[in-house]
Amino acid sequence: MKKELLLASFLTAGILLPSPATAAVFSTIYSFGDSLSDNGNVNQAVLQATGGTQTFPPSPPYDGGRFSNGLMWTELLAQQLGIPLVNFAFGGATTGSANTLDNTLPGIPLPGLEQQINNFVFNTPVADPNALYTIWVGANDYLPTNSIGFTPVATPTIPLTHIQEAVNSLVGIGAEQIMILNLPNLGEVPRTSFSLDGNCPVNNQFDADCLNDVTIAHNNGLVSLFSGLPPEVNIIPVDINSLVSDAIENPAQFGLTNVTDGCFNQITFAVCSNPDEYLFWDSQHPSATGHQLIAQLAFQSLGIPEPSAIAGLVAMGLMAVGTRVKGKR
Repeated sequence: MKKELLLASFLTAGILLPSPATAAVFSTIYSFGDSLSDNGNVNQAVLQATGGTQTFPPSPPYDGGRFSNGLMWTELLAQQLGIPLVNFAFGGATTGSANTLDNTLPGIPLPGLEQQINNFVFNTPVADPNALYTIWVGANDYLPTNSIGFTPVATPTIPLTHIQEAVNSLVGIGAEQIMILNLPNLGEVPRTSFSLDGNCPVNNQFDADCLNDVTIAHNNGLVSLFSGLPPEVNIIPVDINSLVSDAIENPAQFGLTNVTDGCFNQITFAVCSNPDEYLFWDSQHPSATGHQLIAQLAFQSLGIPEPSAIAGLVAMGLMAVGTRVKGKR
């Protein structure tokens, strides 16, 4: 009988405490990237530079310095995990040192991923191994821009090298849990999808189909980018590409009615009446609903069971053990 009760205690403990390999307990989220993660850093820089007289992106219709109409996925993920968020992401960031908002916001120094990481490493001699580090960047390296200091690239070689260097820098100071998000098809956002016709013409890297091709190459490169990292480092991939593609192909399943347009028209400044049903807020940024979907996928990628799921597993485990104990008698 004692043996059966001991087995019961071990089984229950195993259910209550998920394996560290699948469900880590994080202390903080440190976020790096571009406008897809920036929850107000560019806006703070603009407020400081203008003495509080200007905001960017303009609020309203943008929400509190976010490049969307609501909370960003990193904020939602931090809320779901119940931990603080420290955000280093800046809108306009490329994977290198350039920032594509240099012409939009002249005279305001805005970093790329390289400076974000370098600043963090300089000020953090030893990284918290229990923190979650997120990197989502790359779109600005490929999309058309009015930047005066950066020319978009047509192949992923340089962006992937920059991302690898960023990860290596974090690992070098002790980071162990690093979440990497891939890119949605860049030819399927409202800004570029008008030229989506199944054909990538010669000498037009900004054609929608050409942008989709480079997206595929970028995402494929991410898959094999971190094979040489130390065994204690856990790279957590998040397949944003599949999520966005699924939402575009089956909008009703995601509660969406519009997956081709931005709710906010940046030319007419008109805002749609049902933003919660739009995948995109403007010509290239997710809506608040889109960020909710991204946050949900990011959480699922961590492999942490929902509380209700844990309770169900506990009940199943206890029922199974109880059956064994009863049978033993």
